[in-house]
Amino acid sequence: MSRKWGPKKGEFLPSGHALREEYIEKDEWQIWKTEAGSALCVSAALHQTWLETGLIEPSVFLPVSEDCFAAEDECFGLISSSAAGPYPRNGQEAMSIAAAFKKTRGMFGRISLSRSFYLPQMPYLLSYGEGDEDAEQDPWTLGRWLTGGMNIPFTDRKRILTWAPGMTDTLYDEILSLFGWEETQSQRIQAVPLAEEPVRVIREKNREKRKSGDFCLPGRPELEKFFRERIIDVIDREEEYRRMGVAFPGPTLLIGPPGCGKTYAVEKLTEYLGWPCFQVNSGSIGSKYVHETSKLISQLFQNAFEDAPSVVIMDEMEAYLSSRSEWSGGHQYHLEEMAEFLRILPQLPEKKVLLFGMTNMPDRIDPAIRRKGRFDHVLEVGMPSEKEIMDLLQSLLKDVPKEADLYLDPIARRLLSHPISDIAYVAKEAGRLCVVERRERIDRYILDRACDELEKEKENKQARRRIGF
Repeated sequence: MSRKWGPKKGEFLPSGHALREEYIEKDEWQIWKTEAGSALCVSAALHQTWLETGLIEPSVFLPVSEDCFAAEDECFGLISSSAAGPYPRNGQEAMSIAAAFKKTRGMFGRISLSRSFYLPQMPYLLSYGEGDEDAEQDPWTLGRWLTGGMNIPFTDRKRILTWAPGMTDTLYDEILSLFGWEETQSQRIQAVPLAEEPVRVIREKNREKRKSGDFCLPGRPELEKFFRERIIDVIDREEEYRRMGVAFPGPTLLIGPPGCGKTYAVEKLTEYLGWPCFQVNSGSIGSKYVHETSKLISQLFQNAFEDAPSVVIMDEMEAYLSSRSEWSGGHQYHLEEMAEFLRILPQLPEKKVLLFGMTNMPDRIDPAIRRKGRFDHVLEVGMPSEKEIMDLLQSLLKDVPKEADLYLDPIARRLLSHPISDIAYVAKEAGRLCVVERRERIDRYILDRACDELEKEKENKQARRRIGF
């Protein structure tokens, strides 16, 4: 599609800074990297709307042409769109967005924040969406913004701490207190698109993308191969496989210790497919009330059927589908829950719902659940090897300035037996330390420092958990 308005790469803004790389282009706005930082370019119509509604002063955006106005940040700060990024890179940026988010909702009441911009020079957000959203969706909007587009409400502490860059327990508590929210375990990860286009458009784009076969899972070559051959290829060549008697992929059970990357791998696949995702665990679907758990299981899958094709991720399966040998009292109700789950399993391929079960205690899951024909594939996922850690680090550092001959073997050895989240932390912490120490690129010294910071963080967490005199 040819561009009808706006500047192009290499052109100059009123400040004299040249546009270097385009992050995102939409119908009425673009976000650019410049030689001095970043810039938000908007159409004259959108700029005029903001002026008329009093959202901005005339000095915030300067004219680039008759059709385009631009606001710049010249200190490499973050200019971000809630729906399309670029997303926050550290805790400081996350806190800045959260504070502006809260201030905007307080100032303007019902306003669309799921389509809004954050500019470092402004104390509140600039909404570019139509409609008057109320505050009920705010935990979801903020959660997606801070995690890079994942459908996670901010009230889900565990997943926010895992996926929001730079998020700590202290920062999480501060933001939660700012909004006055309470932590919750949501039964349903809402089927909200990760971008602005309708779900149908997203699926069309992802289908075209999948034809190029570019799914990648750095550091997990066996899982990547499995996803490519047994899931992605079967989905993309559905008619050919059906002709040979091969149906839509059946349920898969992933077994492995906490932190080995089971959930991370499936979420990367879900992101690649562009399908709605429903993620549950024992805290969100288990219930102490008679018959309630079986009802929740039924409702969960009904939601997934309505939004199909979709993905269901069931974590901690052993907690609510345990072996009958472990049942004590109330076993008839466990049997009811099991029967409901077994009733639903055969429907999944027909309804085009991908199910991934997760556990680190497979022996506690009832054999009736694990049998072939119910879970077609049972895969063991171990902690990443030294080579897999190196591959993951190389992928995480691919697009950042670093030493040309960066030797990663010693770092990979330091990170052996660590969860995937720790490896991602080291890569991000190395980038932060580079900025703090005004270094031009990541080197071995900086990576060692990042590993030291990881160890300190873990020691501090353990110290906070100690109980004694």
